[in-house]
Amino acid sequence: MSGTFKEKAVGELLTVLPSDRREIEAFVAGVARAAGSLHLSNRHRNLVFTLSSYGECLALVDLLKKLYPAEFEVSAEHIRSGVRKGSTEYTVAVPTGFTAQALADTGMFGEEGSEPLPESVITERGAAEAFLKGLFLGCGSVYVPSAAEGEKRDGYHFEFALDSEPLADSVAALLRSFGINAKLSERGAASLVYLKDKEEILRMLALLGLADCVLSLKSLIDERETANSINRVTICETANLDKSLTAASAQVAAITKIRDTVGLSVLSPALRATAEARVDNKLLTLAELAEMLGVTKSCLNHRLRKIKEIADGLQ
Repeated sequence: MSGTFKEKAVGELLTVLPSDRREIEAFVAGVARAAGSLHLSNRHRNLVFTLSSYGECLALVDLLKKLYPAEFEVSAEHIRSGVRKGSTEYTVAVPTGFTAQALADTGMFGEEGSEPLPESVITERGAAEAFLKGLFLGCGSVYVPSAAEGEKRDGYHFEFALDSEPLADSVAALLRSFGINAKLSERGAASLVYLKDKEEILRMLALLGLADCVLSLKSLIDERETANSINRVTICETANLDKSLTAASAQVAAITKIRDTVGLSVLSPALRATAEARVDNKLLTLAELAEMLGVTKSCLNHRLRKIKEIADGLQ
């Protein structure tokens, strides 16, 4: 399946929607908190859900029909201004005759000061999971490192972008009850509940029932960690090689100074053999040069220091 990781996540989410009525209500409540609004026109009022794709709306309609025996229509509108200019948004409206019941079922407009989450979400795990699925469908995002067009990101990120700070606080608390340490922030008028740690994101995807996405992300993490490990080894080896070449250059310079000033004959046989070997084998490491000369690395270091001292003493 092609597309961004978020698109894959939403696609899989639509295959793991709830079937139990209480959990369907919790799911719809999650979508309502994330993407619902109350529209008033004359004497009509409608609970309207605004989503980003026709397929998402159809999936929501299937669930709404299990709660309310009514006909639902999906409307599309081309956005002509703002940050989403050029895109299309899709809406589903609960008929006026069922909106009051839908508002009561979702608890979307509770009394001021009341808990932003439905009671079932707080007390029942199945309802909580269904609520989070609905929340993700309406306002969730997940990004992972990718070179895919339109998704060139270096880090891992999961978020719910909510329009209420109390709701964000309650969602973060709900996630903590599942062992997921969500953080809070703001972006413009939005209150964010977000995760940056890849292990936390894996737990979040598992909580949403997105098994394929969990496996996909695990595979990506393993690949990147292997690549990073190889890069670290390469960098380390390169750094060590650079150090060896720098040291060898300094040693050759000292030997050249002695040769051009007083000649290598002033050196003892052992030092002269070492000097000639170094000049002839500039790219060898100390260990390799020591092995060639049949001495220990410590002995070779001592000889090279002595050569440098002699060179430093020359005018």
